[in-house]
Order: sequence, then C-alpha cells, then structure tokens
Amino acid sequence: MSKIGIPRVYWKDGAWRYKCNARQAKLVGKTWIKLGTDEETARSAFKEWEHRLFPKAGMARLFDRYEAEVIPLKPSERTRDSNKAELKRLRMVFAECEPEDINVHHVYAYLDKRGKQSPTQANHELALLKHIFKYAQRWGVYELNPAEPVEKLKVPPRDRYVTDAEFATFLKYTTPWVRHYAMFKYITGLRQRDILNLRLDQLQADGIVMRASKTRKQFVIPWTEQLRRIVQWVKANNKRQGATLFCDRYGKPYSKDSFHTRWQWGMRKAIKEGGLRERFTEHDLRAKHATDAERQGIDVTTNLQHSDQRTTEIYLRQKQVLSVTALELENDDFL
Repeated sequence: MSKIGIPRVYWKDGAWRYKCNARQAKLVGKTWIKLGTDEETARSAFKEWEHRLFPKAGMARLFDRYEAEVIPLKPSERTRDSNKAELKRLRMVFAECEPEDINVHHVYAYLDKRGKQSPTQANHELALLKHIFKYAQRWGVYELNPAEPVEKLKVPPRDRYVTDAEFATFLKYTTPWVRHYAMFKYITGLRQRDILNLRLDQLQADGIVMRASKTRKQFVIPWTEQLRRIVQWVKANNKRQGATLFCDRYGKPYSKDSFHTRWQWGMRKAIKEGGLRERFTEHDLRAKHATDAERQGIDVTTNLQHSDQRTTEIYLRQKQVLSVTALELENDDFL
C-alpha cells in the first residue's frame, strides 16, 4: 500500500505514479501512469484512470458472477464444493485478465503447468473454464470461448483391484472402527460422502433409504444379516452418538480430511506389520464392489447409482483382472 492509500502508486521522478501490471500495461499502452505531484491531484487522476485499469468485464467479475449465479444451482453438493475449489485455482492465474486477453495458447499453458501437479485436477479446472466462457457468451460478455478447442490431458485410468487377501489383511490391521466402515463400504458400494453423511433416520425397517449425493437418485439398500451386524456394531461403539451413523468422538459427522487420517493409519500398519505390498484407497473398495458384483451377475449400474451405463463400463473395464489360460506343450519330455 502506498503512502496515499492506493495500491501500486509510488513516488517516482518527482510525481505520484501508478505502476501497471502486465494486463493493464497492454490495455493502456504504458507501464507507468503519472497521476500528479500532490496527493489530492493524484487521487483524482487515479479515479479517472480506474475504469480503464479495472474494466467491469474482467475475468474476476466473470468468476464472481458465475460463482454467485451458476454454482448454487448445481444439484450436487460435492460438485458445488469442487467447483469453488477449482475456481480458486483459476482465479490465481486469470483473475486479472480480460476475456479478450486469453487465447488458446494461454489455456494450454495453464493446463500443461497445472497437469504436472495433478492431471486430473487440471482437467476438472479446464472443464470449468470452458463452462464459464459459455456463460460469458450467454451473458454477452465475450463472443469467443478460447478454452473450447483445448483437449483434456490423457490420464491413465486407475486399474487397481483389491484382492480378497489384501482386503482381509487391511481389515485385520486397521482399527475396529475403520474395519467396520470398510466392510460397510464394500457391501454397499456407496460413495464416501454418502456414507459419512448417512443419518440414523435413514435406517428404516425395510433397509437403508438413500438419495445419492451426486446424482440425487433415491434408492433403498435392503437389510442383510451382515449389514445389520455392521450397523449395530457402529452404533454400539460410537463414543457419542450423533445424527449420523458414522460419527467422531463428539458425535459429529467425519470430515473428509479427518477420515483420511484414520484410513491412512490403518493402511500404514497393514503394510508395516501385515505385509501388504501395495496401498489402496478407500475409493478402490467401490471398484472392488463393482467388479465383484458384476461377476455375481448383479446390475452394477444400479448398484453404483450411475446415470449412464457407459460410465459403469468405463469404470469396470480397468478394474477387471483378466484370467489368461496357459497352453499345453505337445512335448513335455524336457520337464
């Protein structure tokens, strides 16, 4: 903050001057703007320049409008939260730009650099930027969508399949609470958010009444003997029972981060003491549920609450463990 209370204003060469950032220098054709030799004149001059230095159609304002008008209308809470996190990343790079300053090259540069940290997140942020520019076109802010031609990064699909032996090892060495969570996860195939937010009033006489957080589809999981026993154990062993089935010592629902800490503790112990060779994630159990269900002839698309069977096919394709048949030697005299 300068002495006259305006950011980026400095005393230079006998006058108060504003130093433009790269975007502003491109807009006005200069790096330094002379404002005046006294504070009152400098403040007055800055107000005259302000509309050119900070035009109302800037990307920051476009991001603000999208966050205020579009994100709240998205049905999934998880999608809304993810979009807000992705938007923070986009703001860090594009907030001070004008829509017309951004071209395909800039979007590709962002994607490539971000992709070195997390290819999957980079693709999510690209998809959001494309959608934001679509709304910019709809609102008459900008006619073009520079993100539209940009192709997503190719991310190798995860093909980790948790074997029964690996699952048994993890269950043996993790804590009892995580053990019962993991068994509940495998049996039901539910998403983590749906499990951690499962309320006691959803445990009905006929089964567990659910509405998927992502698709908003309503469904019921009928009771089985194993499912009842798991639920009864969790309820009996909660230190303080809250509104949700799985809750912390204070009776509150687990956050994603606090649950991750408990999960990783058990995973490290299973590797160190149980000889588990390779880690697997909590989400890998949903893939195991899907693969094992398909082998049993169960409708996996329904079990995973997918809206499109193609999503299920992609999900399963990389989770299958192929069975290769060994050939027989015609001459086994060398054996």
